[in-house]
Amino acid sequence: MPQIKRVLRTKWFISSLSIILIIILAFSTVSFLLVNSVSATFEKGSVEEKYASSGEYEVETIAISNELGEKLYKIYYPQSQDVMHPLIAWGNGTGALPEQYDELLRHLASWGFVVIDTYSKTTGTGKEILASIEYMLAENDLPKSQFYQRIQSDQIAAAGHSQGSTGVINAHTNYENGSLIKTVVSIALPQLKYCDPKDIYDTSALKVPFFVMGGTRDFIISPSSSNQQALTDANPDIPVMMAMAKGAAHTAIEHDGGKHRGYLTAWMRFQLMDDVEAKRAFAGKDAELLTNADWKDVDSVNMQE
Repeated sequence: MPQIKRVLRTKWFISSLSIILIIILAFSTVSFLLVNSVSATFEKGSVEEKYASSGEYEVETIAISNELGEKLYKIYYPQSQDVMHPLIAWGNGTGALPEQYDELLRHLASWGFVVIDTYSKTTGTGKEILASIEYMLAENDLPKSQFYQRIQSDQIAAAGHSQGSTGVINAHTNYENGSLIKTVVSIALPQLKYCDPKDIYDTSALKVPFFVMGGTRDFIISPSSSNQQALTDANPDIPVMMAMAKGAAHTAIEHDGGKHRGYLTAWMRFQLMDDVEAKRAFAGKDAELLTNADWKDVDSVNMQE
C-alpha cells in the first residue's frame, strides 16, 4: 500500500507541475503578444519623427454625460479661437475606454484635430462610432455649444484599435451616414475568424482612402497575412496602404500611440488637411514609409504623388 501511495503522490506532483508549466507558458505567450520588443524611436529629420512630436496646439478635454450621469464621450480639442478643425472619431478596443488612449488622442488634438472617443467598450459594429460623429456635427450646428462652427464637417476620419478597427470600417460601410467619413484607419485589425458575427467587416465596401497599421509581434490576432488580405479585398479604386511596425504588439497603439503615432498623425494631416509634407510619407514611389527600416510588409495601391 505505501508503494501505491508513493506512486500516486508522484503522479499527482507531475500532473500539478504540468498544469503549472502550462499556466506559466500561457501567461508568457500573452505577455509576449502584448508587450512590445522595442521602444518607439524615430529617424531624426524624418516625416515620421516630425508628426510623432507634439503639434502646435495646447489641448483641452471635456467628458459628455447623459441625463443619468453616465459618460458617453470624451472630446479632445485644440485651444484655438474662431478656427474650424477636422474631426477624428476613435474606436476603442474590446473592454477599453478613453483612458487607454489618452496620450495618443491628446497628441492628435495638438496637431489641430478635434477628437471624440466613446465610452463604449464594444465598438465593433460601428454604431457607437458613427453616433459620436453625429453628436459632434449636431454640436457644430448648435449656437449654444462650445463647438458651434468649430468642426469642418466635410473633413472627418475614423480610426480605431482592434475591435474598434473593425468598427471604423463598419461605421463607414454599413450605415447611410457612413459617407460622412472621408478616410478610415484600422490598427491591429483582427482576422475575420476572431470577429463576432455582428462585427464582421468587408473592405470591398470601402469608398475612401484606407490605412491598415499593425505590428510584427501581433502575429495571432492581426498577422501580416490577414492585413494583406484586407488590402487585397478592398475596393480597387481607392487608395490603400498597410504597414507592420517591427516589434509592435497588439496593444502598441495604447497610451501614447508608440511606434504608430507618427504615421497615424501624418496620415490624418495628409488626408484631412492636404498637408504636403505629411503626404511625402505615403505617396509616390519614393514614399518614406516604403523605405523605413523600422516597418515591414509595407504595401500600397493607388497612392500616386
